[in-house]
Amino acid sequence: MSSSTNDLQIAVQEPKSWSRRMSITVPRERVQRTRESITRQIAGSVRLPGFRKGHVPQRILEKQFGQSIEQETLERLIQDAYREALDREGLQPITQGMIDNVHYHDNAELHFEVEFEVQPQVTLERISGFAITRPTGEVGDEEVDAKLEELRERQAVWQPADEGAKPDWGDQVVVELTPRAEEGEEQPAAQTYRFVLGEGQAIPMIEEAIITLAPGEEGDFDVRFPDDFPDESQAGQEQGLHIKLVSVLRKELPEIDDEFARSIGDHEDLAALRARTMEDLRTQAGHNAEAEVRYQLVGQILEANAFEVPDSMVERYLDYMTGQSEEDRRKLTDEQRERISQVRMSLRPQAEEGLKRMLVVERIAETEGLRATQDEIDARVEELAEQHGRSPGEVWLQLEKSGQLQALESEITEEKVFEYLKSQNTVS
Repeated sequence: MSSSTNDLQIAVQEPKSWSRRMSITVPRERVQRTRESITRQIAGSVRLPGFRKGHVPQRILEKQFGQSIEQETLERLIQDAYREALDREGLQPITQGMIDNVHYHDNAELHFEVEFEVQPQVTLERISGFAITRPTGEVGDEEVDAKLEELRERQAVWQPADEGAKPDWGDQVVVELTPRAEEGEEQPAAQTYRFVLGEGQAIPMIEEAIITLAPGEEGDFDVRFPDDFPDESQAGQEQGLHIKLVSVLRKELPEIDDEFARSIGDHEDLAALRARTMEDLRTQAGHNAEAEVRYQLVGQILEANAFEVPDSMVERYLDYMTGQSEEDRRKLTDEQRERISQVRMSLRPQAEEGLKRMLVVERIAETEGLRATQDEIDARVEELAEQHGRSPGEVWLQLEKSGQLQALESEITEEKVFEYLKSQNTVS
């Protein structure tokens, strides 16, 4: 599409749904006015020998400052014309405009092009008529037993193994590892490590060597590092190691009984702990089931309404996911940047899907008028205040200072969107 506003000519192309390329032409008359204005400003401020301030002849100014005048004219025209074109076309870029194809000659019109990205306008042709299956979320005695076993593991105490006992898988060991020195080389110092056997904290051949030793024993072993070992200089290499087993600790687990129940919370006995555990697991299962329903709903909407997201949005989301901004990455070594680049590449599909899901929810909230109202936000703040025994004013201030007030608003909006979607689709 194209338009002409006063003396500015604008043509807009849409290479992609989220990108715009504007072709802008500034006519000769406007170029001349701007150039004359800049020339007058320079003439009124410069001092040259033999001339009073503000009375330097035009030809002298052109000879002395012609290049600066041209550059300043070009920069001001592009800046002003770009800003005006955006305003006239009602466009709000989310990236800095990339200027190219600049054509400008003295006493002629100026033409340039600028490309930028805008917030994508998501069109959802279909958001209803889908069939969703809610997970059952059933919780039984097996799940309760597994949770209690997890709690039992957390309460475990490490005790020294019996004297002379060799370690077994699951034992915690303290070892001293010393790389074998090559002939003529100085013997490296021993390094002390503490880890649990069988949890992948040491390479398999080292663990297999350790379980042949009793505490206080030591020996020489040849080990081979795995081909996928993180340190590429050692991956797939064989090395001689001197290993000394310093100590062995065994995990002592408490009995799951009434005393155990009382030790981890306000529970009268084991039956009370099991009941509370069952309740908590059912609540969590309900949350998980609801999350799965939401995931399926948006997934089917995306399948029915395909769209792409701007590269700039994906890059910013990847910054958030990796905790590394572009400025942070500039400070890294080439090797570190390459590693981060590979991580970002592997996360890109996840980032794109996450952005699409957020845009779907935002679009439905906008088109169906489902954004959180002030009354709804106030009510939620009052609920939180009651739960924590504080005044609504205190909770409001805390949320506002911590930046969580907007998150609360988004949470309410999202809840309203999914309640609406569930009413428009079949959830069985």
